[in-house]
Amino acid sequence: MASNLLNQTRNVLSKRLLGGEEEEFMDDINLFSVITVLSFLLSLPLMIFAEGVSFSPAFLQSTGLNLQELCVRAALAGLCFHGYQKLSYMILARVSPVTHSVANCVKRVVVIVSSVLFFRTPISPVNALGTGAALAGVYLYSRLKKAKPKSS
Repeated sequence: MASNLLNQTRNVLSKRLLGGEEEEFMDDINLFSVITVLSFLLSLPLMIFAEGVSFSPAFLQSTGLNLQELCVRAALAGLCFHGYQKLSYMILARVSPVTHSVANCVKRVVVIVSSVLFFRTPISPVNALGTGAALAGVYLYSRLKKAKPKSS
């Protein structure tokens, strides 16, 4: 719930910064770049505090991890997430924050349903209820959007 709240807040604030064609507004790629750098700078002290100096290559090898495989997988995951976030900001620049949030909700449902179908991930009744609520919300949003004419 906190993740959804913070994600939607980020969407609204980002959309305000994407505002228009005037010089003080940023385009989607510049805004994404600034947020990425600031996120790294804010996360770095927390990571050092939480992990300390024990998070080193020697420590990782002593745990029996294949360091090269870990680095390749971490780089691949980072590259995929970076692409996902970049695409997300490009879409946000073209749609309203509410539409973007609804699309994000649909994406999460698709990921959950795909996980259940392809990987046979067990789903609890609470998970099923949450997925159903998300689908119902998307359905109601689309119905209300069609029913309400756009005001100019």
